[in-house]
Amino acid sequence: MVLQKTFGLLFGCLLCACIINCSGVKLVNNGYTDIVIAINPAIQYNDNLIDNIKEMVTEASSYLHRATKQQVYFSEVKILLPPNWEINSSLVQRSTVQSYEKADVIIAEPYRKYGDDPYTLQYGGCGEKGRYIHFTPNFILNNRLTTCYGSQGRVFVHEWAHLQWGVFDEYNDLVPFYISSDGISEATRCSKEIKGKTADCTGSSCSPCYIDASTRLPNGDCKFFPEKGQSSSSSIMYLQGLSNVVEFCNNKTHNPEAPNMQNKICNYRSTWDVISKSDDFRNSSPPHNGSVMPTFALLQAKDRVLCLVLDVSGSMGAMNRIDRLRQAAEIFLLQIIEARSQVGIVTFNSGATVETSLKTIDDDVRNELVQLLPTSAGGGTNICAGVQSGFEVLRGDDGATSGDEIVLLTDGKDSRIRYCFPEVEISGAVIHTIALGPRAARELEQLSTMTGGLQFAATDELDSNGLIDAFTGLVSGNGDISQQSIQLESSGKRIVNDSWLNGTVVIDKTVGNDTFFVVTWESQTPNISVQDPSGKMYNDDFKIDQIVHTARLKINGTAQTGTWLYRILNPGTEQVITITVTSRAADENVPPITVNAYIAKKDSTSPMIIYAEVSHGFLPVLFAEVTAIIEQPTGPLVKQDLTDNGLGADIIRNDGVYTKYFLNITGYGRYNLKVRVQGKEGSTRMAITTGGNALNIPGCTKNDDNQTNPPRPPINEEDLDAKLGDFSRVQSGGAISVPMGTPIVDFPPCKITDLQATIVKDKVKLEWTAPGEDYDQGTVSRYEMRMSDRLLQLRDNFSKATLVNLTNLIPQPYGSRETVIIVFENTELNNGITVYFALYAYDKGNQSSEMSNVAKVSFFVPLIEHLKDNNIAKIVCSVVVVTMTVCLVSGITAYIMHIKSMKRISVGA
Repeated sequence: MVLQKTFGLLFGCLLCACIINCSGVKLVNNGYTDIVIAINPAIQYNDNLIDNIKEMVTEASSYLHRATKQQVYFSEVKILLPPNWEINSSLVQRSTVQSYEKADVIIAEPYRKYGDDPYTLQYGGCGEKGRYIHFTPNFILNNRLTTCYGSQGRVFVHEWAHLQWGVFDEYNDLVPFYISSDGISEATRCSKEIKGKTADCTGSSCSPCYIDASTRLPNGDCKFFPEKGQSSSSSIMYLQGLSNVVEFCNNKTHNPEAPNMQNKICNYRSTWDVISKSDDFRNSSPPHNGSVMPTFALLQAKDRVLCLVLDVSGSMGAMNRIDRLRQAAEIFLLQIIEARSQVGIVTFNSGATVETSLKTIDDDVRNELVQLLPTSAGGGTNICAGVQSGFEVLRGDDGATSGDEIVLLTDGKDSRIRYCFPEVEISGAVIHTIALGPRAARELEQLSTMTGGLQFAATDELDSNGLIDAFTGLVSGNGDISQQSIQLESSGKRIVNDSWLNGTVVIDKTVGNDTFFVVTWESQTPNISVQDPSGKMYNDDFKIDQIVHTARLKINGTAQTGTWLYRILNPGTEQVITITVTSRAADENVPPITVNAYIAKKDSTSPMIIYAEVSHGFLPVLFAEVTAIIEQPTGPLVKQDLTDNGLGADIIRNDGVYTKYFLNITGYGRYNLKVRVQGKEGSTRMAITTGGNALNIPGCTKNDDNQTNPPRPPINEEDLDAKLGDFSRVQSGGAISVPMGTPIVDFPPCKITDLQATIVKDKVKLEWTAPGEDYDQGTVSRYEMRMSDRLLQLRDNFSKATLVNLTNLIPQPYGSRETVIIVFENTELNNGITVYFALYAYDKGNQSSEMSNVAKVSFFVPLIEHLKDNNIAKIVCSVVVVTMTVCLVSGITAYIMHIKSMKRISVGA
C-alpha cells in the first residue's frame, strides 16, 4: 500500500460552521469567567430557578476550589434567559455573542420523562472538552434529589470535570462488579478505599447478593451501598454525593483495575493526573487564597435581528454566481429565517448600498425582501464597507448591534479586510461567513472566528448544492427547535437531454409543517412532478420563477407522513438540476429528529474528525445510515460513512454520535462538509445513554443498615423502540481551510479499543478490530502483543512484559476482525491467575498506534495444594492465529507467573 499522507490543519477554533466547543470560558487569575448557563425557551418563567442556579454555582465554586487544591474557582457566570421571559429590564443586560446553542450549561426538560440525571455530552477523547452540561429544571429546583445525586453544587463540579477537562466516570452501571488481580470481587469504583456493602434490595427490603459460581461476581440485581461515614476523600468522578468525598482520584488513590470509562479512555490514568496536565493547570498561577464567591449577570436574547451583506462585485457575474446567490438567499428568506425575526439587506462592491432597513418577517415581508435581492454584478470588492453598512442597518431597531447577526457572502479578495477587525470585535454582533468560489479572501473566516459565527464555503460545482446548503444551515441558535427549519433533502446532478433526476424524500412524523420542495436549474425549465404517499400528484402546483430559475412547491397544512417521490425531466441541453426540501416540526411539543454536524482538530499534527450527532430531543438515535459529503477546493466530492461503533475516531459506542477521520485532503483551500442521514423503520431506535452522568446513588449503609434511595423512573424499552419510522436529514457541517504552507503529516494506525479476552475451555481467545495504517484507512504492517500478570506493567513498561509471538499473523484491512487463541498447556498452573493482554499496531514506517485497551482473563479452578505458597511456575503457551477460516500455529511463548492464593471470595471492600 502506498503510504498515506495528509495535510495537518492549523489549530484554533476551527474554520468551520459548527464547532464542537468554542466556549468563551476563560481562566483569569485562577477564576473561570464568561461561563454561560442558558435556559431553554420552553421553560416557563420561574424566579426560583434563577436563584437556585446561583446557589448551585456558589456552592460549586467552594467545592471546586477545595477539590483542585485551591487552584481554580468560578468567578463570573452569565445566566442567559429566554427571549419570551418577562423580567425587570433593569436587572437584565442584552446578550451579545452568547446563545443557547453555544452555552456551557443548558437547563432544559428531558424529552420523555426518564428522570433527572445530570450529564455532559462528550464527543472527544481523554482531555478533550465536552459540548455542554444538561440539567433539568427539576434537578435545579428539587432538593429531594440530593439524596440520590448529592447537592447540586457537588454535581456541578462532577459535570464540570467532564466538560472542561475531558475526564470520565469512575463507576460503570453496565459492569458494576469485577474480579480484582487479588481474585476478589470488587465494586467498580475509585478509590477502592470507599467502604460499603453489597445487597439485593427491593424497596426498603434487602437481602444478601447471590454469587454466580461461574463468574464469582454478584448477580445483576445486586447493588453496592457505600457507607455514609467514609474516611476516604476520593473520588468526585465516582461518588460526589458522599460528604467526605472532596477530591479527585490521584496516582496514589486511583484504581486502575476498575472497568470504567476513565480507565478505558484515559489509558488507566487517574482523573487528577488528566486534570493537572490540562491547559488550565499547566501554566496555573499560585493557589488562590481570596474569595471564591462568583458574580452573576443576567442576560436575555431578543428575537433574531439579521442583515444579509452580499457581494455584487464584478467577479460575482462569473460562473452564474449572482443567480445562484439569488436562488440560495430566496430559500433563506422564504423558508429558513424564523417568523418575528427582523431582516435587512446590504449589497457591496467598491462601496456599499443599503437595499432595505430592518423588516419584521411575515409572509408578505418575505416576498418583499426577495424582490430586493441583487440581479447584477460589477465593480471592486470592499468587504469592510459592506460590514460597516450592515452594522448601520442592525442599529435600526435599538441603536446597538449587540446580539445581532450579519450573514456575509463574498467571492473576492480584499487585503483591506483587517482594517475593520477592531470595529467587529467590539460590535457584540455575530458574523456568519460564506466563501463562494476559490478566491474568496483568505482572512474572511477571521471575522466569524472572533465573533463566534458560523463558517461556510461553496465551490462553483453546482451539483454539490453547496451554496444552498450554506443558507439552509443559518438557523437560529435560540434553542426553540420547534421553529427551526429542518433540511430533509439536498442533492443535485448534471442531467443530459431527455434524462431524469428521480428520487425520494421521507417526511417523518416529527416534521411536516411549512414544507417546501425547491428545484433549481441553469438554463431550461425542467418538467417536475411530486407524488405524496397517498398517490396525489403535484405537477402544476409549483411556482415558477424563470428569471431566477427556481420552482417552489409549498405543501399546505401538515405534510403527509411517508415517502414522497419526485421526478424531474430535463427537456433541453445538458444542465445541473438540484432539489432542496425543508420542513418544520409537526408538533411544537414533540422535538423533531435533528442532526448537528461538527468538525474538530486538536493541533497541527492531529487528524481532522467529522462528527454527526443524531438525536430525538435529548435521546440519541442509533443505527442510522450517516454519510459525510466533503466538497473539495478542486476535484470530485468525497463521501465517507460515519460510524457509532466505538472504533477509530468514535469514542463511545451507541451514543448517537457518528464519527470518522477525514484524511483525504488533496490540496490547499476550503473544504465544505455536509452530512446525509437516513433512518430505516425497524432499524433505528433511541437510547438513554448520552454522556458522562453523575451517579444516582442507590442508597447508603449506616450502622450496618442499608438505607435505599428512591429508584430512577423505570425505562420503558417499548418507548425506546418506538417507531421513528423512515426519516431523512441533510445538515451542513460548515467549512474548514487548509492554508498554504501547512505541513504534511504521516498518521499512525488508530488505537485499538475493543481488545477482548475470553476463556474457551483451556484456551484464551483474543479478538479485536483491525486498525488502518493511517488511523482508520488501509492495513497495518504488524502487531506487537504482550501479556503480564500486572496491569500497569503493560502501560508503564510494555517492552518488559512477555511477548506473544504473532509472526505469522497477516494483518487484515481496517474494520476486519483479528483473532488469536492461546493454549495453556500446563493447565494445573491456572489457579487464581489473572492475565492481562495489550497490543500495538505499526504501519510500514514503523510508526505505532497508542497502546490498546487492556484485556484480562481470570482462571478459577480448584486450588492445587503444591501451589498454595505462592511458588513460581512456568506457563508454556502455544499461540494459534485465526484469520478468516485459516488456523496457523504461531509459536511457543514461555511466561513466568506468580500464582496467587485464593482463600475466599468476598464482595465489596
